[in-house]
Amino acid sequence: MTMKELGHDPSRRRLLTNAGRSVGAAAMLGLGVGQASAASGVKWAREVDVVCVGSGAAALTAAVTAANAGSQVLVLEKGPITGGTTRKSGGVFWIPNHYALREHGIDDRKEDCLRYLCRISYPERYRPDSPTLGLDQDAYALLEAFYDNGYKAVDLMRSRGALRIAQFNMWQLNRPAPDYQDHLPEDKTAQGRSLGVLKADGSNGGGTDYIEQLEAYLKKQGVEILTDHRVQKLILNARQEVVGVEVETEDGVVQIRARKGVVFGTGGYAHDLDYVRLYQRTFLYGSCATPYATGDFITVAGAAGARLGNLGSAWRSQALIEECMENRSLARCVDMPPGDSMFMVNKYGVRVVNEKRNYNDRTEAHLTFDPNNGEFPNQLLFIIYDQRTAELYAGAHPLPATPTGASYVIHGGTLDELATNIGARLERIRAHIGTAKLAPDFATNLKQTFERFNGYAKRGVDPDFHRGKAEYDRAWALFFQPANANTRWPVKTGLPNPAMHPLQAKGPYYALIVGAGALDTNGGPVVDARARVVHSSGKPIPGLFGAGNCIASPSREAYFGAGGTIGPAMAFGYIAGTNAAAEPVKEL
Repeated sequence: MTMKELGHDPSRRRLLTNAGRSVGAAAMLGLGVGQASAASGVKWAREVDVVCVGSGAAALTAAVTAANAGSQVLVLEKGPITGGTTRKSGGVFWIPNHYALREHGIDDRKEDCLRYLCRISYPERYRPDSPTLGLDQDAYALLEAFYDNGYKAVDLMRSRGALRIAQFNMWQLNRPAPDYQDHLPEDKTAQGRSLGVLKADGSNGGGTDYIEQLEAYLKKQGVEILTDHRVQKLILNARQEVVGVEVETEDGVVQIRARKGVVFGTGGYAHDLDYVRLYQRTFLYGSCATPYATGDFITVAGAAGARLGNLGSAWRSQALIEECMENRSLARCVDMPPGDSMFMVNKYGVRVVNEKRNYNDRTEAHLTFDPNNGEFPNQLLFIIYDQRTAELYAGAHPLPATPTGASYVIHGGTLDELATNIGARLERIRAHIGTAKLAPDFATNLKQTFERFNGYAKRGVDPDFHRGKAEYDRAWALFFQPANANTRWPVKTGLPNPAMHPLQAKGPYYALIVGAGALDTNGGPVVDARARVVHSSGKPIPGLFGAGNCIASPSREAYFGAGGTIGPAMAFGYIAGTNAAAEPVKEL
């Protein structure tokens, strides 16, 4: 059967703009969107063993694993191009106990690693004296499964030549990457767990290389990847086992049989505004997830009775508010505010976070609620910097190539003028930010924060937020904010803390407005340690598996290190592909 007969014509693609729109509400109203279909009387357009839905790290890892186990596999992608958000990423994946650590004689012991995983995934539950470290058995089993299977996924990719893998040495820095909470005592192997891909010439690759290498391997194995194929329903037999999927294509709806199982490895719901408003604690102004991250799996699996979890969570990163106003599907979020002569303040003109913490944890500052004033005081934060940072780190996102080379840059000759101009800018974008405005004493507090920060920078110690104390702060600042050597400002300052430098005593000064954004959300159907989707009854739904951003994250909101999203996606993609391939053929 040809791709054309399956409803796929590569010469005539369209965007499925209705994907995921208000599907949860429609299902509750009985409109039939996403409802599971019965298998009786279905005319199958095609039959395979395993259907993998999505084409990012999770789905393609599942496809490679299932195909390697001897199953006939088909990959369905709803967008016009493959790779999902993985294609936009750096192609880095965080994996414990991998081959390169072992080759270097580093013993990334399971008991030690699990303490780190549990400590940052469930800080409020963590108990070092508990057999499950304070977690319930199911939550502990998920993190244990990640440790036990992540390195096996890597070993499979390497042994089969599906990916060219090397230890991620922070590219131009040529050193192992420190974990994102490397300063915690539970992290016994604080550097080197991150891996990346290489191009054919041995140079460092990225997300596009990651996807294209997996696609090339799957093509050699005879696995088809069909784009513009949106899975909109599961098809169940009389025993409530998943036996196939209903797929929307350019030329109509078709049904595809999955004799053994269906693996979802799709995106979160970052670009479905209904879900964002329903589930997120504060509004996500933008996301660098693919525009097709609209939470389809929540509705599709929910119609089959799946248990849902972690729905308010996300892989977080700050976003430039005025970029989000143009298009909330962002090319890039604010990984780290560039510069050492800079700090970040809220509406009251005070610092609220270590500006050099990782993007996921730093963005949590926006979610802080003040019960006394009934507000989110950090709804918006303002990156304040001087001429030195504007020139020395020009071009390091989100700084433009010239100090005022982007419309979202606010500037002023003095701090008072800068404060006035920030207030004016907020009024200009009022329709996008609600009632958020500067406090009356913002300018006064900003000047006090300026003096306080400069004193800390001269001494090299930040007693408020410990900026620059952890290795992460220092190493990743160099990675995210390469300095321009051909400026009037010296790169090496001789100051004791490389993450901090006093702002210039005279202006001009600059500001950027940032809010809560996300790489993607990471809540959805709950899976068990075998990557089986769990029914609301607590039992697995036979034949249905999940991995990646579309499921309730096994690590909850914890971002372990560079590649903290792709690593678990690969591990659970591997688990899902292994178990789906081992399933018996289900009767119709």
